[in-house]
Amino acid sequence: MRTLISLWILLTGSSMLLSQDQPAIVPDSIKVEVPLVSIDVTVVDAQGKSVTELKRSDFIVLEDGAPQPIRNFSPVKAPYSVLLLLDCSDSTRNRMTLLLDGMARFIDQLRTSDNVAIAAFGSDVHTILDWSLERKRKINFSDNPICRSTDFYGAIDWGVRKIHGMTGRRGVVVFSDGFHTEVARKDMVVNGNKVRRVVPPSEDRDFQRVLKRVRESGATFYFVAVDTDRNPGKEYAGPLPDLQQIRARMELLADSSGGRIVFPKETSDVVPLFLQIGRELGTAYSLAYTPPHPKDGNYHSIEIRVRGESYQIQQSRKGYTGN
Repeated sequence: MRTLISLWILLTGSSMLLSQDQPAIVPDSIKVEVPLVSIDVTVVDAQGKSVTELKRSDFIVLEDGAPQPIRNFSPVKAPYSVLLLLDCSDSTRNRMTLLLDGMARFIDQLRTSDNVAIAAFGSDVHTILDWSLERKRKINFSDNPICRSTDFYGAIDWGVRKIHGMTGRRGVVVFSDGFHTEVARKDMVVNGNKVRRVVPPSEDRDFQRVLKRVRESGATFYFVAVDTDRNPGKEYAGPLPDLQQIRARMELLADSSGGRIVFPKETSDVVPLFLQIGRELGTAYSLAYTPPHPKDGNYHSIEIRVRGESYQIQQSRKGYTGN
C-alpha cells in the first residue's frame, strides 16, 4: 500500500546576512511528496492464538534485508473502518443471496468500535449503509436500474473518496467480477482473424488513473473476485484473454494497496471467504514505512519480524515494485 503524505519544508535562509536596505526574504514553502509502503500484519503464537498486544517497538520491518524505521503504526485495538462495495450488475446477480448472507456474517464479526459502510454499484453507486450504527438493513437490488451495467472504475474511485475521510485503519472489500463496461479495447489479429480485445492494464489510461488513486489512498483493498479466468462462470462466453486482463486489474489494485484477492471456486465459497477477510481485519496490525528507493522500477521484498519471538506472521504483502 503506497500512500502520499506532504511534508512542508521551510527555507529560512538563516545563514544569509542582510544589510539594512535589503528587503526581507520571505521563506519559500516547498511541498515534497513522500511515498509510504503500508502492510497489514497478523501474528499467531505456537498454539494458533492471535497475538494482539504488541507495540510498535516489538516489530522490525526489513526491505531487501535492510531494517527500515516504522513511520506509522496502528495496534489491533485501533478501530477499523470497512467499506463493502458490492457489484450488483447482471453478471453477479445469481450470487446475490449468498453474497448478502456472507456480508451479514462479515458485519457480525466487527467490533462495536469499528465502522462499516455498504454500497452497491453498477452504472452508478448506491449507498446502503453510511457509517451508521444501524448495521441491520434489508437489501434488495432487483429493481435498481443502476445494476444493468458496470462502471467498475467509477466505483473504485468512489470508494477511495468515501474511505478518505475516516481516521485510523481503513479497508475496502469489493465483491465483483472486475468487468468495466467501457473498458479500453483494441483490434488484434489472432490466428489470422481480426478480433477486438481488452488492452493490458498498462495501456488503459482510465485504469492507471484509478490505480494511482488507490495507491495514494492509504486504504487496504480486498477483492472477492468471481468469474475470472481462474474461476470462470459457466454462463461466460467471452474470450479467455479478456478475463485474464480484467483479473490482472483487480490483482494490481489489491497489491498496490497492500491487500489481496481471493477467487471463490464455487458460489458456496463466497461466505467463508468473506468471514476469513473479516477475521484478518479484526486481528491485524497496520504498519507503514518510507521506502528508500520508491521509484526505481525494481521489485523490493518486505519482511516483518517480531523482536525476540518466533511467532507465525502473516503479512498482507511480500513486496512492491517502485514506480
